[in-house]
Amino acid sequence: MKRRFTTALVMLLAFALLIGTTAITASAETTYQPIGGSTTLVKNLVVDNDANIPDITFNYTIRRGTPKDATATTIEILESPLGGGTIGTAVFSNADTANTINGIPSDADPTQPTAGKKYAQKTVSISFPVGTFTKPGVYRFVINETNNNLPGVTYDANPTRYLDVFVVADEDNVLSVDSYILRDSATDINTSGAYITDPDVKGSGYTNSLTQYDFDFSKTISGNQADKNKRFNFTLNITGANPGVYPVEANDVTGNTTSITVGASGTATVNYSLTNGSTVKVIGLNAGAVCTVSEDAEDYTPTHILDGGQSVSGYSSGEVTLNSDHSVAFTNTRNGIIPTGIIMTIAPFAIGICVFGAIIIFIISRRKRRNY
Repeated sequence: MKRRFTTALVMLLAFALLIGTTAITASAETTYQPIGGSTTLVKNLVVDNDANIPDITFNYTIRRGTPKDATATTIEILESPLGGGTIGTAVFSNADTANTINGIPSDADPTQPTAGKKYAQKTVSISFPVGTFTKPGVYRFVINETNNNLPGVTYDANPTRYLDVFVVADEDNVLSVDSYILRDSATDINTSGAYITDPDVKGSGYTNSLTQYDFDFSKTISGNQADKNKRFNFTLNITGANPGVYPVEANDVTGNTTSITVGASGTATVNYSLTNGSTVKVIGLNAGAVCTVSEDAEDYTPTHILDGGQSVSGYSSGEVTLNSDHSVAFTNTRNGIIPTGIIMTIAPFAIGICVFGAIIIFIISRRKRRNY
């Protein structure tokens, strides 16, 4: 009986110890109030210095990164329970032309910018809802730029960025975001908090560039019966261009527009009235755009030359795809043959009449002398 009592007492004490230990462990766990956050990344668009910024939009995606367990030399990478948050777009327009920066973003010395280039800059918003961060640590997210194959655009060489969010807790166990770090690669972080690979390298965003070309056409009037003041009607069609407003340089602005607006369809049709010596140049169309310029038929002989090549008959340049700067020179010619044959035909008769007249005058003169 005494032995049974002792055994029961030991089991009771062991159970109580187990319950007490569990209670102590549970009470030692810290409860955090989950938080969210927000940040931005930079988007640059590089264009030619004499060109406008087109109406163009770049899109992005964001998702949770891959979690990593801690090791003897690296800290844990956490995964958010809510996913990747939301990310905005980079929307450029013609209005951004007024605020461009000379050179390119990677210029080491902004006071000596890369010649012939400028860029516009936008910020893309990133937001994480409340509940994204539930405890202190480093949360990793993966950002990708969507390649929509926009005309003439060269996309950033690295479409993927990694955003690490460093979350800390104060003495009251209140969470806050200490920093956001954007990097080109998913690098481990050592136990001191520094990145193992390229510890000082941080990113700010993406840089895309736009390859642009100019298209110009001109008018020459020639021939001995040509009217050098006559105006000829031309139609310029543009397809495959980025929407936006494109400047036009012209030495003859009589009735001619000095800018071309390309709509959302990527097309534009513009009429021009050109005379002898007129020139028109459209500035900064994207690579791959197609230009066709043609003139109304007149009683002149039409020819044109593409980029200084062979002369071709006809009223239209045909489709010219912009893979470089291109130029079309139109010439209208009207010549007439002077009808000199008619004069030569009547000349012998005129000479005969003159000789006959001279003889008559001579005879009359002699008769008058005899009468005296």
